[in-house]
Amino acid sequence: MHDSSEHGSGKKKWYILGGSIMAGVVLLVLLGALLPIFIVNWLGGKDFQKIASQQASSFLKTEGDFESFDWSSFSVYSAGFATRSGAKGEWNWDIRDIRTEISPRLLLDRILRFSEISVGSVKMKSGTGLVVVPESLSAKPASASSGGELFRDVQVGKVVIKSFGLQPGLTTSGWGVENVGIEVHPNPQNTTFLIQGGEILSPLPWLGALSLQQAKGSYVSPQIYLTRLELKSAQGGALEISGEGRTDSTSGRKGRLTWDRWPLPEGKIGVGLFDIPAKMSGSFELSDWKSDGPVGTGQVKLIDARLEPGKGSETILGLLAVLTGESRLRGCVLSTAQASWTLEPGIYNIRSITAEAPGLLRVNGQVKVVGQNLSGVINLALEKNLGSKVSGLTGGELFRQEIDGYLNQPIQISGTLDRPENDLQPKLTGALTRTAIRTGAQILEKAAGAQGGSGGDAAGQAVNVLKSLFGPAPK
Repeated sequence: MHDSSEHGSGKKKWYILGGSIMAGVVLLVLLGALLPIFIVNWLGGKDFQKIASQQASSFLKTEGDFESFDWSSFSVYSAGFATRSGAKGEWNWDIRDIRTEISPRLLLDRILRFSEISVGSVKMKSGTGLVVVPESLSAKPASASSGGELFRDVQVGKVVIKSFGLQPGLTTSGWGVENVGIEVHPNPQNTTFLIQGGEILSPLPWLGALSLQQAKGSYVSPQIYLTRLELKSAQGGALEISGEGRTDSTSGRKGRLTWDRWPLPEGKIGVGLFDIPAKMSGSFELSDWKSDGPVGTGQVKLIDARLEPGKGSETILGLLAVLTGESRLRGCVLSTAQASWTLEPGIYNIRSITAEAPGLLRVNGQVKVVGQNLSGVINLALEKNLGSKVSGLTGGELFRQEIDGYLNQPIQISGTLDRPENDLQPKLTGALTRTAIRTGAQILEKAAGAQGGSGGDAAGQAVNVLKSLFGPAPK
């Protein structure tokens, strides 16, 4: 009888235990089924919208708001995020058509994972003031703490921006971009990015808009690595850039630029001596970036280069063409045109300048540009017969040194980039003036010899005055 009672009591305990286990399993199943639904409902509410707006504002250094989140199962859509009207911040943002979905499996582990965030467009422009962390964002509301405790991790697999635009302004020094596609793979250890298409807007009229072919690289805080950036100009030139640097400091930045058939600034160079229509190929090695500018070395070679006098006859080449009567000095092809240079903050030191039109002229020397000021020496060598003409017209003052069948003349460069000056131009102008006056004197002398009487005496006196002023014509 006693054994039967104990047996019944033990059996009852097993029933209770089994029932408890079943109830626990059912509860876990219900929690597993209802927790994602609860989380999704919370994510679609005002509390999460407010938290998301605060987090995005802090990250983007602005004060803005998300529009409402519309959920369908585990997919979500928002019409966008925008900086509030009149809000202070480094940048104003207008982000449109945001779509993503979350992983329901990871919600049970309190991990909020977005496999891909797709953004239709991002428009960015300079803000009204610098606010690193706005006061309104630093104070956490009660709901923010609950949201922070709900998830132990937030993960993003990929961010795709179909069209990114940066409006040119004072903050960007006039630079901007349009219709650029961006793909980012965030990762705490190594965030990679790929940028394709669109245009880079330049503040330089001669450069114009640049076509962005591709840019790719990676970011490991605080270091950013640019594996390759490819650009093309409207005139067909190609430019490639690679390098690395810290986002929290300008020092230590390094890189390399190479370009092929790139248009020259203003299309021509020559520091007032002559014009050189051409395109250029070359490279530049960036060794450092100091607080006041870059440091590096480069070399350049001109492609399809021609030497031309420039506007009127006020340049060196124009004056030489008039003095010698040599038509080739009015425009000739350069077989060689190249230079190397070093760059420091505010200083361009252009060294080893070399240019040649065989059988006509040679150019070599160096020029330094400090700020806007020019200094340097350019050696201009003319073919011996042409050099002799100029030397004769200047009384042997110019083009006296012969080197390898050319007569050489050093030219001192000074002035500014906008108003370059040299010491040869006034000498050539003087020679041209004296030649013109002597020619006039010869005409008068012939006229005096052909006339008799007082008319001839007057003409002869004019000839004597001109000769006393300028001396006899050089042999």
